[in-house]
Amino acid sequence: MSAELGQLQDRLEHHFKALSEERGQRNLPVYALEHGLTVEELESMTNGLKRRLGTGGYTLSTHWLLWIVFATEQGYDYDGDEYWYTFGRRMPGWDHGWRPYIRSWFRRFQRDYGGLRPVGPWASNFSIIAWPITHSLLPKDLQSQLARSLYNLRYNLVARLNLPVAELGRYVARMSYGGSSRYQNFLQQEALVGSIVLALLAHRAEVGVTIIPATLERIVSDLERARSARQWLHDTRKAVETAIIRGAARNVSVHGGLQNSREPEHKPSIRPSLVLRQIRTDEWSPTIEIPSFAEVADLAPELGEFLRTTRCQVAGSPGWRPPGWLLNGSQRRTLELWPAAGKPVLSFQKPNAVMEHLLAGEGTIRSGPTWLFRIGPDGQAMEVLSRLIRPGKSYVLVARGDLPSLSLAKSTSIICRDVIAVRFHVPATLSDELISEFKKADLSIAETIRVWPAGLAARAWDGEGATEWLENESPVFAIEHDHPLDHYILSLGAGPSVRIPAKPPGEPTFVKLQPLAPGNHVLGISVARDTNDTAKRPVEGVISLTVRRPNPWVSGTIGHTGLIVSCEPPFPTLDEFWEGLTQLSVLGPAGRQVTVTIELLDGTGSRLGREQVAQLTLPLGPDSWRNAFTAFARVEKQPWHYLGAGAGRIVVDGEELGVVHIALSRDVAPLRWVWQDTNRTTHLRLVDDHDAETPLQVTFTSFERPVQAIPLSLEDVVTGIEPPSPGGLFVATYGDKNEALVVSSRKISGGLSGLLIEPDFGEMLVEPKEVLALIKAIRIWSAARLTGALAAERRQNIVLRLEERLYDVMLGPDWARAESKLKNGKVSFDIAVKGLLDCFDKRHRAFAFILARDAHKHAHATADARAREFAILAQRYKVAPGAITRPAIDLGEAIAGKMPFSDDDLLSIIKNVWDQPALAAGERLIQLLGHRPDRYSSPDPAERAL
Repeated sequence: MSAELGQLQDRLEHHFKALSEERGQRNLPVYALEHGLTVEELESMTNGLKRRLGTGGYTLSTHWLLWIVFATEQGYDYDGDEYWYTFGRRMPGWDHGWRPYIRSWFRRFQRDYGGLRPVGPWASNFSIIAWPITHSLLPKDLQSQLARSLYNLRYNLVARLNLPVAELGRYVARMSYGGSSRYQNFLQQEALVGSIVLALLAHRAEVGVTIIPATLERIVSDLERARSARQWLHDTRKAVETAIIRGAARNVSVHGGLQNSREPEHKPSIRPSLVLRQIRTDEWSPTIEIPSFAEVADLAPELGEFLRTTRCQVAGSPGWRPPGWLLNGSQRRTLELWPAAGKPVLSFQKPNAVMEHLLAGEGTIRSGPTWLFRIGPDGQAMEVLSRLIRPGKSYVLVARGDLPSLSLAKSTSIICRDVIAVRFHVPATLSDELISEFKKADLSIAETIRVWPAGLAARAWDGEGATEWLENESPVFAIEHDHPLDHYILSLGAGPSVRIPAKPPGEPTFVKLQPLAPGNHVLGISVARDTNDTAKRPVEGVISLTVRRPNPWVSGTIGHTGLIVSCEPPFPTLDEFWEGLTQLSVLGPAGRQVTVTIELLDGTGSRLGREQVAQLTLPLGPDSWRNAFTAFARVEKQPWHYLGAGAGRIVVDGEELGVVHIALSRDVAPLRWVWQDTNRTTHLRLVDDHDAETPLQVTFTSFERPVQAIPLSLEDVVTGIEPPSPGGLFVATYGDKNEALVVSSRKISGGLSGLLIEPDFGEMLVEPKEVLALIKAIRIWSAARLTGALAAERRQNIVLRLEERLYDVMLGPDWARAESKLKNGKVSFDIAVKGLLDCFDKRHRAFAFILARDAHKHAHATADARAREFAILAQRYKVAPGAITRPAIDLGEAIAGKMPFSDDDLLSIIKNVWDQPALAAGERLIQLLGHRPDRYSSPDPAERAL
């Protein structure tokens, strides 16, 4: 068997050497998955390594290429769960201490054969298994993510299939939103991604791909076998094939047809639209609709990244919207203040010259000073950009400043600052006086020539000339007049005109266009009373056609739902949901019920568990969701599903109203805690995929002693331990990284008083090192994940007691008691604040009062402005020179977990503040009062005079 392994080692050396020489000419890497071995040969190799490992005196490096291939095959099967556990199970006798050999062999593979070196944050955290997983190209847990990305991009891929391979891969990378960090790392290999995409879509098979055909065929075959990925891939291929066939047919000229002379440049439509919603009789609420910026993100990777990471604000609507908000379809916001004319309605927290240029041209409302809205039968009034009014219709005219004089107008209420409005109905017959009034108001009166979409309904039609179609549809319009005409003259864009004989008055003429390319098109319609009237008659009107690609649709679902679901943050993680940091709102028919559930998935997408959060009544707002989640969090659930999950999703089920899924992502950490459920008990186990060269320490800290960490045996926690009742904090640490978990059980003693465990700190040491220990304890308890009944409540109580202890040490017991009164609400807000101010000596009382009064201003100021103002106040009221006020601010930020400091730096900060308690107390005042709804009002006239 040793001879067979030796022969296989020699064969792989020659194979990878030849591959390296060929790739080196094109400056392309070699992947270990390109070993070229069959399934039978892999099985024989694995069995041979097992037997060789079981014999004494075996030197692993003898067959180092075989070990690389074996490790890569485990990486290919990796599903985001436990790499080394699976590795050891498939290779009995493998020792934990041999892990670094794998990395050293892959580094040799990189040197000798030009193998790819893994890079990025994920490679830094998983410094060993990053090598085999990277060399496995597309592990099975990433295959469904790629298939979903291609499915979402299927209509956009058609026009890019003939791009260079690397450019195609670059496009897929920048347009693939969400997904795990490992998937994003895979997408960085643009040439590889492009090759796999072309192979999956069976397009351009002759292209020189970057991996050997046998390996590419294996990946494609495995991807087709995965259930969800297979369906996505099937639908993507079908869409691409249909689009290619349709594109070939579109190149054939049809004699006499109305065609555009050239393909229009496709520019994203980002112009906002205004709508008035009638909320009561003669009372209107304005809203602004912002189109999706997904196509803007498609223009350049930098724009996509900017939109995904930057918050935005809508003019006239308070509050910042979360990053990625503009990429989640069209958005509506109610206006409290009418936007400024000619200025972009969107602003971003960070400047971006390209975005500002786009918004300056397209992101504004009409210049005004009046805006016309036509009232529809649904109680909504849509803006009429052409300012064209029709007999028999009702309108609302909104003005900034003075309204034009209209005898038919009646005053109406609009709930928006800076504008007023009137409502009027246009009679069927217009006198010369009325016509003159409307013209003076800059309103045009429509003649009785009607144009409307006919046949299959347009995707959108505002009744005034704006339509929306899909690129595979043939727009049809009907034209009707009520006075004698000879013919119509139609032109599409800058193309040639076509004359169509007009039918008798009252009888419509139907015009059918060919499918149009995505973009904005204009259909011009002129009329002539006789054959000699053409030169005299101007264009009577235009029809705007916005043509877009179809939205992605999943088989078995409806195209839209009766529910509008929004989530903040827009791309939540599983841990954010479990910690209660996810806000959910659902709009739909009032009074209807929806069921919200959470599904937990493993790395392959299979469901581990499902828990119902609540059954709720629409509309669902933030307060209702918060109450429902709080009740859900108190119910004891199966924690092993949560800890073992690789992802999840929130499911909002409205029955016939539709079902909405919100993905919950999770990045796998090198160390992670999982539950192991047995027949008799539940064990907590540590999954250890970290770099074996870095020492690993595991500790347990009980609720009763939240600062005293007890070392645990690594062998025990890797095997599994039963957490002691009622639980506590488990921390696994290596280097500067850690994985912390608060475990809580329902087992209590002492009746209801045992639900929240009160900690015992023992003897208090009034010294800087005690403060350092308390701050570190606050940090680790606050950042830990939670599992088990009452975990959140117990952790909150521990953190609260730690903070009280900390300020007892730094500022004295009087301050600790006053802060406790403020938090528990047993006395009024002003009395509680006065108790805090009484802890300052008389020399610093004015300093404390100013900070309490202006706490909101300081808390919401920028870091530099806050530090500058704090130093000025400290100097003005002779608390301390301005130069030494910064440590007090840094200490407050460190306690709040906003700024990371090393232990040495943090201890230095504490010592700098130690002899200036007024500074530390002043910073704490800002933290305590700056985010509360109450404002302090002193009863002391002297203080109010300040």
